[in-house]
Amino acid sequence: MAERAAEGNVACMTQDYTPPPSNTPLVERRRRRSSQAALAVRYQLEAVRDRGDFPALVLADDQGLVVAAAGDPELCEELAAHAPLIARAAISRTRMTPRLRGAEVEVRPLHLPEGLLHLACVGGPAARDALLDHSARGVHRILMHH
Repeated sequence: MAERAAEGNVACMTQDYTPPPSNTPLVERRRRRSSQAALAVRYQLEAVRDRGDFPALVLADDQGLVVAAAGDPELCEELAAHAPLIARAAISRTRMTPRLRGAEVEVRPLHLPEGLLHLACVGGPAARDALLDHSARGVHRILMHH
């Protein structure tokens, strides 16, 4: 079961993403594709951002740097910088930047052989959890197969 640490509207899913079994049939839904991992991840984030109407959706490394992003560039930079701190519950809402302080922020850890990444979003619909799970699966698939 997923554990949630929450302070105000900041939430972090601490359950690790588990990829589906390799015998699970895949349905092709992508409209854009790329053989380059970085571009494929960006396309995936853009598709989920558009579907969920998120102001920002970002994949950040554990240092808080943007790996890939979709949305307002400045907001994505802020979100990436905060994502590892939110995931570790190492930042209080009062220490966040003003644009994030009053926003609904969600962060999901993504454990890959190369290291820990953080998938983070600002805002979004009631189906935000399902959309983030979808995005986590897509990012994991892309990065594990490139």
